[in-house]
Amino acid sequence: MKKALLLAAGLLLAVTLPGCGDVSRPPAEKQTVSAAEEAVPAQHEATLVTYLPDEEGLRVEPHTMKVTAKEKTLKNALFQLIQLDRAQTYPLLPTGLTVKSVDVKDGTAVIDLSKEIRKLSVGSTGETLFVAMFVNTATEFPNVKEVRFLCEGQPLSKLGGHYDMTQAFKRDESMIRMEKK
Repeated sequence: MKKALLLAAGLLLAVTLPGCGDVSRPPAEKQTVSAAEEAVPAQHEATLVTYLPDEEGLRVEPHTMKVTAKEKTLKNALFQLIQLDRAQTYPLLPTGLTVKSVDVKDGTAVIDLSKEIRKLSVGSTGETLFVAMFVNTATEFPNVKEVRFLCEGQPLSKLGGHYDMTQAFKRDESMIRMEKK
């Protein structure tokens, strides 16, 4: 008799307890995710903005491209900037130039470029365009307010002799051509 009573009490608990608990949680069948969805993170679309010299070679103009949210990084934006420049009829940047690293701290992006930056031989206008390209692209990211440059991990003192590259550069809206001719 005691066994039957214990068995009945156990069954009663087993039937009533599953209804108790966190009612805000959706049922288990709604929480399941397929293996394919688990393997691939959310791929939301984002816009990446880079700046390239305009046709006259006096200012820069924005170029936008769609990327996944995961690809919207400053390093990728600079990589795309270099690739787009290489595809121009008259590229400004030296062949082989790469971004070795990018570090953002307290609003300052430190961009470490490869040794090919020392081959930049474009005069003062070209140096102005170089700075405008990189700084305006970097400051599209809300956590970047200014940019410093390194070459192979060492401070870049000058490009072709016209710009003091040891300073931090801020966004220069006057260098941006917003409308296309």
